[in-house]
Amino acid sequence: MSNSSITSPKPLVAPVPSNTSPMAKTLVKVVGGYQWLFAGRTSACRFYPSCSNYAVEAIQVHGAWRGTLMAARRLGRCRPFGPHGVDLVPVSKARSSQR
Repeated sequence: MSNSSITSPKPLVAPVPSNTSPMAKTLVKVVGGYQWLFAGRTSACRFYPSCSNYAVEAIQVHGAWRGTLMAARRLGRCRPFGPHGVDLVPVSKARSSQR
């Protein structure tokens, strides 16, 4: 089953933590605007979570600079006949060392 028939009536943007940078908050709002603009349309994304949800989570977990680079890399993998499946945002090194 492909996820191209799955649509979400409401974008899945989580609230931005208060300790994130102003740039990260701005980027999350930009992605949220994109999600709002295209809400209700059929998703052609080959990955789970969708690329925009991945971008939001990557920015929240890794910060504005590294999260944006991770999102751009993910968008680069979104192509016909390319990979597909579950692709979660890796845990940040700072978080994994706290455990």
